[in-house]
Amino acid sequence: MEKLREILQSAGAKTAARQLLLTMAALLTATIFLAATGFDPFAILRGIYGSLTHDLAGTIRWATPLILAGLAVCVTFKAKIFNLGVDGQIALGATAATAVALTIPVQNSVVGLAIIFAAAIIAGMLFALIPALLKVFFDTNEVVSTLLLNFIAALFVDYLVAGPMREPGAMVQLNASAFIPEHLWLPRLALFHPSAANIGVYFAIVLAIVIAFCFKKTTLGFDIKMTGENKRFAQYSGIEPHIVTLKTFAISGGIAGIIGAIEVTAIQRRLLSGFNPGFGFDGIVVSLLAGNNPLGVIFSGLFLGSLRNGGINMERMTDVPSSVTEIVMGIIILTISANFVLPRLWKKLKQGDAEGLAGKK
Repeated sequence: MEKLREILQSAGAKTAARQLLLTMAALLTATIFLAATGFDPFAILRGIYGSLTHDLAGTIRWATPLILAGLAVCVTFKAKIFNLGVDGQIALGATAATAVALTIPVQNSVVGLAIIFAAAIIAGMLFALIPALLKVFFDTNEVVSTLLLNFIAALFVDYLVAGPMREPGAMVQLNASAFIPEHLWLPRLALFHPSAANIGVYFAIVLAIVIAFCFKKTTLGFDIKMTGENKRFAQYSGIEPHIVTLKTFAISGGIAGIIGAIEVTAIQRRLLSGFNPGFGFDGIVVSLLAGNNPLGVIFSGLFLGSLRNGGINMERMTDVPSSVTEIVMGIIILTISANFVLPRLWKKLKQGDAEGLAGKK
């Protein structure tokens, strides 16, 4: 408990203040954008407020996969590795979860769900290891390989739900598998019944704490951070970067697999074509907004979950389209990018000026 308290304290006011400033800057810019385009400038703020007060269940529903996606991205970003294939790994995790749920004869809910989640984690890990192995053995750029694998995974799911896994005798034109047995549904939060908020949010929070502990107190966490900070120094210290690459991709893919399992067992309760609205790419925003801090990911995930939920409610109650939510997220990305790029650019300019003065002397 003492170690856990140290980690929670070390997450500190610095990350929280940074998140708050970035969020306020992004929302201010979004408010100006709404006013300039003729919409109610405070609509997005009211949407977020409503999603945190009157529709907290909807916020939890969206925040759960966003927190997990943020963690999946955070793990690789710590090692300066860019896993942009989280969406594909989610798809494979959901596919494995559905296939197992529809075939296992287990009647015990806890045992059955444990098997389903294990299958999803393994599927996500194996799919994530494809770009990892390509990077290790062929020095393939992981940005390109992970992006392309997203399309392969999406098309693979489309093929399965339109063919081998399509619900037998389905009369409607909906590409989907059969519903999984009811005893294998992940329980939803009784407090918010009958909403889609489910106990997956507990998994996300616990996993964030575990990852924060690993980064702070374990050898694996040290190896990942050291590789990200200085790869050459890490090699001299006896750390093998290739092994770190494989481990980080496997962990990231496993977390993505959990998202797929939750979506199948708690939300859709079957495998649907296009079930994922892009949690993987949203996870990049979540992680960057948190400064790649696993504990900060909880709060940034909740914020973006409220933003997504607020956008849905905003479209229903006002004339502001929900696409404005995507624009706000784009503004957040630009704000974060400026926060990272401008200090480095200023540093480069100062170095250039110093070198110029030295040359004149």
